[in-house]
Amino acid sequence: MNLKGRLLGVIIIAMFAVIMYINWHQLNTEGKYSVKMALFGPLGLIGGLFVLAFPSKAGKPQTTLDRIAVIAVFVVGILAGLANWYVMDPGYFGK
Repeated sequence: MNLKGRLLGVIIIAMFAVIMYINWHQLNTEGKYSVKMALFGPLGLIGGLFVLAFPSKAGKPQTTLDRIAVIAVFVVGILAGLANWYVMDPGYFGK
């Protein structure tokens, strides 16, 4: 079970790393980017790292502590996404 969870984590990390790369490449070459990719790319990376570190936690949370951990990972991922978006387009935030 741990091998499947770790493999899932690696696949998630790879997918969202490619999404972030595509978004940054598009920004650097065409001057435009996707807000959704900017926000959810880092969220997927953080989520993939969580699954990679805790493969038994992959899937539906069973306990209250598991639910809190998933919410915490989600919040950290969204904050990372907001930071990524800010770095991509600081003018959008009033600078």
